[in-house]
Amino acid sequence: MGLGENDLLALRFILDQRAVGHPVASKDVTRYLGISSASTTVLLRRLESGGFVERRENSADRRSSEIVPTTAAEGDTGPMLAVAQNNMAAAIQTLTVEEARIVARFLTMMRQTVDQIGFSS
Repeated sequence: MGLGENDLLALRFILDQRAVGHPVASKDVTRYLGISSASTTVLLRRLESGGFVERRENSADRRSSEIVPTTAAEGDTGPMLAVAQNNMAAAIQTLTVEEARIVARFLTMMRQTVDQIGFSS
């Protein structure tokens, strides 16, 4: 897909926020990733040129734009993610039920911790 780690993290953040009905502005991506606004601009341009996001006029505040995932990003995000999903599913199959519960609890706690970075101040 030609996307780096921050690109994928940003895309996942945008998709997650969209799923719960929260609009995303570039400043939200900047805060979430802890990068400069200039780096965010470059990152969002890459996601736009790759067909993963679009910038749309914010309906609540027409002075700003909203970052919206494309249909391609919401549905089929490409062969790389499909392969990753298949590999993860195969790895999960090797776990016992108790091991899977422990891993799921740990990953949930880690995600909650990461999601709080930059928002707790």
